[in-house]
Amino acid sequence: MCTLYPSMGPEFFLIFLEKKKRDGCSPQEKNGTIVQKKRLESAADWKGGAWMVADMAGRDFLIIDFEFTTHKKLVGKPRAFFPEIIEVGAVRMGTPELALGEEYQSFVKPRFFPRLTKECMEIAIINQEDVDGGVDLGEMLGGLNSLYQEGRTYFVAWGDSDREVLATDCKRYGLDYPFIYEDYIDLAAAYKQHYGKDRTPSLKHAVEESGIERLGWCHMALDDAKNTGLLLAHLLRDGWRPGMGV
Repeated sequence: MCTLYPSMGPEFFLIFLEKKKRDGCSPQEKNGTIVQKKRLESAADWKGGAWMVADMAGRDFLIIDFEFTTHKKLVGKPRAFFPEIIEVGAVRMGTPELALGEEYQSFVKPRFFPRLTKECMEIAIINQEDVDGGVDLGEMLGGLNSLYQEGRTYFVAWGDSDREVLATDCKRYGLDYPFIYEDYIDLAAAYKQHYGKDRTPSLKHAVEESGIERLGWCHMALDDAKNTGLLLAHLLRDGWRPGMGV
């Protein structure tokens, strides 16, 4: 939980972080509240008790998460198998306020390998009936396109697998890829570079170490998209901008 004090003005603010106690913490950390002081980035403004990112005005973000088919066992794996999208979760985030807005979620019916494996259903928390009643890939892309404007909307995902699976599926289905590469943001790579990480953390770990209260469940597409959006807002408020070093 994070409490901000507007009386500190635009020069400094205090974050009171109620830190979850973990093994290995010192006694002082276990018994007290950690207070951190951080200088505002020059591009971030304080307005009405909310963070504003003034230099990002005119751009918005479409944060996306896909769940897709998996077939990890070699025995019984179909020839020429490739992952197909079976669920999409997407949420828009506007600037300069960085508030999550319009949402889109749908199950998607795979065309080439329609039967889900047991491990796929367990990981994605999706059953066969969900995808059997899903929309086709083209209809799903139409839903995303209604939230995206080329050159104005950044297409954001945690990692590169969502972009790669979408590209493969579009090619195999004979559909046009809906986004331009220049609009794509791999937020996991940005997070790793911005905070000097040796390894790329999972979305769950990045949310937790950033002090963000995680929404919903892991591997549910809309929940993962929302949590990625919260991390994106966290990075932007900390001074990161698209194209910085990644």
